[in-house]
Amino acid sequence: MSLTSISTITDRIQHQPGWEGVRDWGLIIQAWAATVSPAIADRTQPKSLSRGVLTIATPSSSLAHQLTFGRQALCLQFNRLIIAPPIDELRFVAAGYRQYTPTTTESTSIPIDSGEIVICGQCQCRARQGELLRWGVCQYCAIDLKIL
Repeated sequence: MSLTSISTITDRIQHQPGWEGVRDWGLIIQAWAATVSPAIADRTQPKSLSRGVLTIATPSSSLAHQLTFGRQALCLQFNRLIIAPPIDELRFVAAGYRQYTPTTTESTSIPIDSGEIVICGQCQCRARQGELLRWGVCQYCAIDLKIL
């Protein structure tokens, strides 16, 4: 008796009739990760595909709002990847938002939501001026750099 690897078994199952949706969903997840930057890919997750509309979950409404501005370019870039089934539209929803609470060692004199909208020098995303004054980068880059 020979042992068969799990990846071989799952490949065989996914290539059986009726498993096209599971296989396509795996391709969608891979294509989304290849479409956006690693910082955005870590904070987003494809949730559903219905009638050509791919819904992406984000941890905050502000990130969902920012991504909505670039959804046409993201959709075009996503569809250029041959591995995934084509989509017509991207929709971003806020889900699982994690509230940030400053520690006692941090300066609380500058509110992070203060100031005008500026561009983060690290990821080129829109951010509040207060975030850049406090951490030097936007909130998402601060998490990546383990400042938060």
